[in-house]
Amino acid sequence: MSRIVPVTAGLISCVLLSGCGGGSSGSGEVEPDLSGGIDIESGTRVDSDTADDRRVDLAMNNDTVASAQTLPPTATVGGYLSADDGVYDTLPPNLFRYYMDAVDVYAVDLSPGDRIAFQVFSAPELFFPSTALPPERSLRILKQQGGSFVAVASQTASEDLRPLVEVLDDTFEPGFYLIEVSASGGIPFRYVLSLAGETSASVMNTSYTAPPFMIDEAVVSLEATAGNQPMAASIAALDQRDLGRGTWLMRRHATRSVAAMSANQMQDARQDTLDWVRELRQQPGVESAEPNYLYASQQVSPDNDPLYSRQWNLPLIQTPLAWQVAPEVGEGIGIAVMDTGVFRSPPTTSGNWHPDLVANIQVISGEVMDFVAGDLDIDKEDTGLRDDNPADPGDGKAQSSNFHGTHVAGIAAAADNSLGIVGLAPNATIYPVRVLGRDGVGSSADLIDALNWAAARDEIDVINLSLGGLGPSTALKQAIDAVWNNGKLIVAAAGNQGTDEPTYPAAYSNVIGVGAVDGGSARASYSNIGQSVDVVAPGGDASRDANQDGTADLIISTWGRDDTGTFEPGYAGLQGTSMAAPHVAGVYALMKAQVPALTPASFRSFLINGDLTDEVGPAFEYGAGLINALAAMDAVLDGNFPITLGSSPTALQFNSAVLSEELVFSIYPEGESVTITDVDPGAPWLEVGEFSSDPSLPLTVTANTSGLEDNRRYTTELVISYRPEGGAVATLTVPVSLRLGSSPDERDAGRHYVLLVSADDERETLEQVVASATQGRYRFAFDELEPGEYFLVAGTDMDNNGLICENGEACAEYPVNGLPEKIVIGEEPLGGVRLSTSFRRPTITSLGLPRVGFEGYRLKPESKSERKQEMGGDPVRNLENNR
Repeated sequence: MSRIVPVTAGLISCVLLSGCGGGSSGSGEVEPDLSGGIDIESGTRVDSDTADDRRVDLAMNNDTVASAQTLPPTATVGGYLSADDGVYDTLPPNLFRYYMDAVDVYAVDLSPGDRIAFQVFSAPELFFPSTALPPERSLRILKQQGGSFVAVASQTASEDLRPLVEVLDDTFEPGFYLIEVSASGGIPFRYVLSLAGETSASVMNTSYTAPPFMIDEAVVSLEATAGNQPMAASIAALDQRDLGRGTWLMRRHATRSVAAMSANQMQDARQDTLDWVRELRQQPGVESAEPNYLYASQQVSPDNDPLYSRQWNLPLIQTPLAWQVAPEVGEGIGIAVMDTGVFRSPPTTSGNWHPDLVANIQVISGEVMDFVAGDLDIDKEDTGLRDDNPADPGDGKAQSSNFHGTHVAGIAAAADNSLGIVGLAPNATIYPVRVLGRDGVGSSADLIDALNWAAARDEIDVINLSLGGLGPSTALKQAIDAVWNNGKLIVAAAGNQGTDEPTYPAAYSNVIGVGAVDGGSARASYSNIGQSVDVVAPGGDASRDANQDGTADLIISTWGRDDTGTFEPGYAGLQGTSMAAPHVAGVYALMKAQVPALTPASFRSFLINGDLTDEVGPAFEYGAGLINALAAMDAVLDGNFPITLGSSPTALQFNSAVLSEELVFSIYPEGESVTITDVDPGAPWLEVGEFSSDPSLPLTVTANTSGLEDNRRYTTELVISYRPEGGAVATLTVPVSLRLGSSPDERDAGRHYVLLVSADDERETLEQVVASATQGRYRFAFDELEPGEYFLVAGTDMDNNGLICENGEACAEYPVNGLPEKIVIGEEPLGGVRLSTSFRRPTITSLGLPRVGFEGYRLKPESKSERKQEMGGDPVRNLENNR
């Protein structure tokens, strides 16, 4: 055990600033072996009655209207809820308990455009009996009316851990509200409640993103000077495959069987693969190296009910009326459906395609159109190899992700043949391209290969990617940019995680990301929001009957069955952003068939201009709005391709640390001419630099805080007027917000356990102290430490399960969260060590590579059980008495 010595306030200040030097404080007391402070991210708050608080009898209830906990307008709040008391299944038994806390209530000032996200995280499954149920929880926004409070918004969930998100539209009345989060059943859970304004980017990155990837495989891009030459022999690899444009797939350890690995062996193999990728990045001639990420189809679940009597999705977006002004209905336009392949009975080159698709399917003779290779391939003709047959091989299961591509193809372009359904563009040509294999999963290498192939095919005009879940990939972005530059539109599913975290490939700038709505044009409960959503389309929602037709809002399309041993064509209802994306691909085919001059850049210009959509809600949730096929046809047939001005960023958010930013402009379509005529800041506190009429020059925007109040939010709209060449004046509106932030002493991320962890693979906690926030910071000190290397970490244990730094807990790692480095303790005291804690997590872009197998740091049980109460006031005295 570490001995914590008393340290005067003066010494602490000196230690935090410089370490002071020497071995004495000058007050006769020995300086600690290790000391420092932990800063708290702005806007961070903690639930005042966590399980950890209840254990030491320091909980301050916030479970009623009268005891509501006040939050700033933009905040990230960590908390804990449980419908019951109980004991975790841990060793030693009965030490780590959870406590009943069914309701937490917060008071906050809300405005139109704000969004509230309620994310939940539970302890590892091994902490509960196998019969334990997932948490049942709800989110309500309450407003006082007369003597009572009524719910102005409400959501519940119980089947999974998906987040609950509310985005407040323009009709929302600003003012003070209560936010109530509650648990009504199931296991206890941690949560993060995020409050953000309309100008905020992603705020829901509260867990370590860990996209799956192939073991022993890497995607490597060579520097331009290396050309398309194979990788150097000095780089250890048993197999290399050219993916085009200087990108290669590399494989090693051909004898290592993934199927035979235990869970622990799999984790070790994943970490070993990441270490190998790091080595590849250091090789000469390598521009980038990354894991061969896996992605998956973005359907939610298949439906085995009989075929519904009508396709509500088509009239919802005015498709029947669009057909009247688009007599070609997609004739001559090629839609590449990159997916699981398309139903064929049998799935061989001699088989018959689905009867509702056969008239429109085209296979290019002699070309590879099945790109699935390796372990993901379940093609019985040539398992593990690429070939020219893009048929879906099935998997023999009654409910599966196979025939996903068949469903997607039907939505976009099923033929008008009176057999079953009709697609958006029933005369368009379907080019099935197989990139998803086993369980609807594919690899980035196969997708990159397919995209590079498609970029050069004149037959293909639009590519539909009803898939997602990839990490941000440099090689994939390069392939997507090549497709865009070759005049082909890419449409992608925005993802089904219900989050505002960017989802790839939908979040790339040269991709049209599509979110999903139900039969009433409301965002489907699973559909992502934010950067990944450029537009929304019907995707269905089985939990709703928003159009009141007596059936769940599922999307009906072509399907297949193979669970009886034979391949039988059919139809099914599915939901997902996978179903939304092909609606947009089909609309593009309708437009381009009538006006061949339409380009992807022109389509995006129409989209930004609002010419293709109906406004159905806030842009952060719905993008440009709900695609409208009739409006799209009217726009393209008018013959006037709009020239529009866009900006990066699309919104400005200022705070005490960031008071100036540059706007960079983009013109759609590229190459057109625009003149900026005026800039209106919209508020006296917002200042703009001298603007140029030339949009190629950035515009400096600055917030002037003179005379403004702390702890208050200010909003305005920056309006840029511009005139396209030969056109009328138009405007670009950029939302702007300013908040001078909470005082540092208001910040609180909850009681922090500060650990020194062994630097070996065991990551054993060797020393442990406790700290509480004082004046917006934690202070810690260790003494009597053995010289050596350690990891220094800190975090909360809000659910009292004995682990810190789990997803949803506050966490600080030295020097940077997500990238811990060893700290060396020598003979001389080490002071002034600084960390930063937050409930949020760095993205993979910041981390560089995924974090594999990380579940947090385990506390020392004896230390936690000994501590009966916490001292108030002096943080050093707290440490001294709570070792």
